[in-house]
Amino acid sequence: MLATLRAIVESVSRQANLDSALVCFVQMVKDAMKTQCCSIYFADYSQDNFILMATEGLNPDAVGKFRIGFTEGLVGLVAQREEPINVAFAKSHPRFKLSPEVNEEGYNAFLSVPVVHQKKVLGVIVVQQKVARVFSQDEESFLITLSAQLASQLAHAEIKEVLRQEESSHQTSVLKGVSSAPGIGIGQAFVLLPKLDFKSIELQKNSDVVEQQRLFTQAVAATRKEFNTLSMTLSDSIPQEALAVFDVYQQLLDAKSLGHNVEIQLQQGWCAKSALKIVIERLISQFNAMQDPYIKERAVDVKDIGLRVLHHLVNTERAVKDYPSNTILIAGTVTPAMLAEVPKGCLSGVVSVSGSVNSHASILTRAMGIPAIWGIEDLPLLQFNGKTMILDAFAGRLYISPSQMLVDEYTRLQYQDSLLNNRFFKEQYSEAVTLDGKHISLRLNAGLELNTEQNSVDVCDGVGLYRTEAWFMQKGQFPSQLEQENWYREVLTSYYPKPVVMRTLDIGGDKVLDYFNFTEENPFLGWRGIRISLDHPELFLDQLKAMLKANMGLGNLKIMLPMISGTEEVDESLALFEQAYFELSEKYPAQVIEKPAVGIMLEVPSSLFMIPEWSKKVDFCSVGSNDLTQYLLAVDRSNARVAQLFNPYHPAVLRALNQIASDCEYHQMPFSLCGELGGDPEGAILLIAMGYRRLSMNLSSLNKVRWVVRRLNASDMKTLLAACLAQSSAKQVLRLTRNFMIEHGLGDLFYTPK
Repeated sequence: MLATLRAIVESVSRQANLDSALVCFVQMVKDAMKTQCCSIYFADYSQDNFILMATEGLNPDAVGKFRIGFTEGLVGLVAQREEPINVAFAKSHPRFKLSPEVNEEGYNAFLSVPVVHQKKVLGVIVVQQKVARVFSQDEESFLITLSAQLASQLAHAEIKEVLRQEESSHQTSVLKGVSSAPGIGIGQAFVLLPKLDFKSIELQKNSDVVEQQRLFTQAVAATRKEFNTLSMTLSDSIPQEALAVFDVYQQLLDAKSLGHNVEIQLQQGWCAKSALKIVIERLISQFNAMQDPYIKERAVDVKDIGLRVLHHLVNTERAVKDYPSNTILIAGTVTPAMLAEVPKGCLSGVVSVSGSVNSHASILTRAMGIPAIWGIEDLPLLQFNGKTMILDAFAGRLYISPSQMLVDEYTRLQYQDSLLNNRFFKEQYSEAVTLDGKHISLRLNAGLELNTEQNSVDVCDGVGLYRTEAWFMQKGQFPSQLEQENWYREVLTSYYPKPVVMRTLDIGGDKVLDYFNFTEENPFLGWRGIRISLDHPELFLDQLKAMLKANMGLGNLKIMLPMISGTEEVDESLALFEQAYFELSEKYPAQVIEKPAVGIMLEVPSSLFMIPEWSKKVDFCSVGSNDLTQYLLAVDRSNARVAQLFNPYHPAVLRALNQIASDCEYHQMPFSLCGELGGDPEGAILLIAMGYRRLSMNLSSLNKVRWVVRRLNASDMKTLLAACLAQSSAKQVLRLTRNFMIEHGLGDLFYTPK
């Protein structure tokens, strides 16, 4: 059955449009289950009913016309229950509804399963048979498995169809994602595909056959050159018979083989990428169907060759294109490196298919003040390229090919947003003091955007988190001790005499070094943070010495250790710190080397219960609310599938943060918070009420939080906190905080366009 499942999924994915995909689906399912009828209904939420989209066995004239209500018949019951229905005599079921227009009177046996994608019922699959019988458990499992496998595929096919209709009718399409960095971006889509796959290629026509032939020929030539280079590079290290594989590759690229087949598709009007996709997928399917294992294995070679040609084909097209002046950057997974490549001033917005609002690339967009949406539907991205778009990162919406009226409306909203930011800007040099006299130290989370953060000295009370790994991520190898010393000295000098809390190297999880990369099944629970530093004391000592030397004559450095989970890690880290200090004191006896305060990050749940021990071992602690939320809620913060579950306003997270503040005050241990929660005005209010007096945040959040703090009483915040801690869901907490802000005249902060 597994091979049948795979064959159906692959065949459906290769279809050019939604209609042909559904026709293929019902035909193959009917044949695979050896039944007499298979149909698929799609949910139309605008009319609260299901529409028959494809059938093999019912009246073909009813396709696209027959509708049945959400609460009607067995189809409606399957959707309501969100579980299968398997009956021998459908007509005897109390929910059976006779619909003469579909000609199903002759069928008795009925098996149906819902198609569910991201908690939403997209449709219903039905198989029927004239002989009255209950379908077997294996047949039911097969249909359930098929529905689960195809749910996202059919959802994407449906959206692709909407986009295709938008192209012909010039109507605006809207996609929904998760808001990451707030704001509005209006511009032109620029798609980056770091890892190409034929699934990302949407079949498209192009009438300029000569130009498409030229592009394909150029891509094949580049692929040949690539294989020649690989062959020459490996000629001295592998046997000659192994090198013969490159000869096979070259033969497959010949005009008589791949080229001839692609030429046929080009003559039929397909563009070069589409023609290549059609030919390669057909060849792969043919090889996979072979019985001989050796021949079957050649499907891998064909796919590899096809992807290499595709890569050169896309690069050839991209070579003549520049970033638009109003770029909406779109990628499967946006990375910090991608953001850095866009010329300064050209980036208007960011859209990422994968990842989440708490990935480091997402945090960087907030630091840069660039509107961003994460976790949007996984589509053939090249279909977006060059389109005009509106990115509403307040509501998490992406408008494709918007009307001029919509562009004018969002241009006006952009202007209103800029006026609000101007109000924040006017108070950027004022102290963050509540109406009842509580002073809040607002510090900067720095290190991600190295070029602009050092211009923020006068608007912050120092640096609460300096991410030293940012320097490491820009290098092609581990930086020397001298390089690090110079970097750290520059930062410490820039903010002097204000404190700078430097976090030691925190890589792993979603932060990787190209020259020190490793793969783990659960990277956020694996080798990261202090664990790497302690396993490589030579790197850790280098960094500690560089920090201590950079601090000489300044004295505004504090050192923070990431990902601490137990006392052994603290003891080992402090021992290495003492070793670094001693060795520098021996080397520079005439110099005064200060011992900076050493603290830890509270981000691993176990560390929350160790505050009595920490208070005796380290000088301070800072809560990393991003990772703490991730671990408390068991939600991978970079996984778009569970992005909606990552919520720092979850009562459990708020209660943990409140307990930390209480325990730290009891043990007289200085504490702060350096996660994203502190940069959200609602989050800052709750944290201040808990007793946090030092909050660290991105540059783009500083002025907004300062402006809010100066208009509220800390005593009122405490009343709000008490109510929030008593709630049972994040939704209830956010309702209370939003009402609080509105009651205190701060409702403008929550104006959400459209």
